[in-house]
Amino acid sequence: MGLMYMIWPDFGLVPASLKEALHGYFPLCRQRKNAVHSQKRSIAKALGLHATPLTAQSLAATEMVKVVTRDRSDATAFKKGTLLVDCGNEDLVGSGVTSLSVPVDDSWYMIGPDESIIFVDSKGLVSLAVLRGRCSQRPDLLAYVNRIIDEAVNDRKGVRPNHGGELIQFGWNAGPRHARVFGLVNNLTSKKLPMSARQEKDSRALGILALSWNFLVASLPAEVSTSCIEEIDGAGLPLMTIKGNKSDSGYTLDLPNGPLCFSTAERAPSEGYMSQNYEAPIHTDQLYAPYAMNWVTLHCIEDPDLCQLQGDRSSGGNYVDVSLHVVVKCATDTVMSMQPKFKHGTTLAREGVCRQGTAINFSTHIKKAFNEANAIEGDVKAMVTQLVEEKK
Repeated sequence: MGLMYMIWPDFGLVPASLKEALHGYFPLCRQRKNAVHSQKRSIAKALGLHATPLTAQSLAATEMVKVVTRDRSDATAFKKGTLLVDCGNEDLVGSGVTSLSVPVDDSWYMIGPDESIIFVDSKGLVSLAVLRGRCSQRPDLLAYVNRIIDEAVNDRKGVRPNHGGELIQFGWNAGPRHARVFGLVNNLTSKKLPMSARQEKDSRALGILALSWNFLVASLPAEVSTSCIEEIDGAGLPLMTIKGNKSDSGYTLDLPNGPLCFSTAERAPSEGYMSQNYEAPIHTDQLYAPYAMNWVTLHCIEDPDLCQLQGDRSSGGNYVDVSLHVVVKCATDTVMSMQPKFKHGTTLAREGVCRQGTAINFSTHIKKAFNEANAIEGDVKAMVTQLVEEKK
């Protein structure tokens, strides 16, 4: 607009050819700006990003989500480290390996791939929420998110190496176990990448995790979102960011038709993950918030011959809430909230199956590292920026 004010007063001195070009240029700028706004509004509407989150009961009232009252049972019989396998897939377990076939009996609940359901306990507290098809209107976004996850898996080091598949951490972390230092994750495998390429990769990862967070908060029961946001505010950890970006808000989606910048949108909390074919035995996680959230962005059979689904076999890779006695069939475009402080895990998957997703977590050990660094340094973000610069 500053260019317009500078040119138009002396318009009579401008050559005719340039005058004609300017008459066409400014409408094109407005057209492009309007098109970008339209694309952003379309995404926000399709994903419900501006909608007020509904409570569990309000979601049930839509008749598209079922609410079931179910209390947790004693899970002491199921030991940590036990492999989980779907009934019919016992051939995936090696000889002599301790495993648990699920569902164990008729008392277990198997959530179908098209079933949206919320479990609440007898006190009304949400235990597990599974909502399907929340991004069905924008398959292009799912494709984009999956492309960035695949890119991250190929060029970043994962965490939890003893578990199957890949789990890529992003954002802030607490450093290695032997040297706890609160700082930004630095997990790109290639150390020879120029800084511009690193920032582009980091920006894309930041973008899909910010999108995931806003999408999850808008989609999941309000009880889940509200309780997590309260804990996030109380913890005081910095929001997710990347090196060289001093802003506290905004993210960009580098879509095939051109980048879309959501400059005022909220970023994800400090800690996020991208996964591919990740599977874990029975375990628990220590969180400072009551829930973890994840978005399954892909579940497909890429090679039917390898998968061998004859008989009662299944593709596997299903989430299991052990103490709730629930198995969640894995399916593309599933948003979930769970309570990882209780025993849970993922069933072994058959070969030829691909699963991907994003997750937002709230690890207690990262919060502890933040508190310790904050007590010592006073300004954690300044301290970490300096620390990262020194490592380079």
